[in-house]
Amino acid sequence: MNNKNIELNYDPETDILEIFIGNPVPSYYNEIGDDLFEGRNKKTNELTGYKIFNLSKRKQEWMKSVKISLPANVNITS
Repeated sequence: MNNKNIELNYDPETDILEIFIGNPVPSYYNEIGDDLFEGRNKKTNELTGYKIFNLSKRKQEWMKSVKISLPANVNITS
């Protein structure tokens, strides 16, 4: 099984949540929903993450639909 790290970063100044999957690689982003962008590897087209703009303006219901494949390695830093 090919395990990948998932990293979540929230910037309160820009109000953007970034979700990175795997190691950083050059990626392009396409809008797939209202202020929701999907990142893809420029060479392989593999999914590399998501960006959610204006996160604080969304209803808190967005957290109900977050899914993370297991096993997951969680490292929380401040």
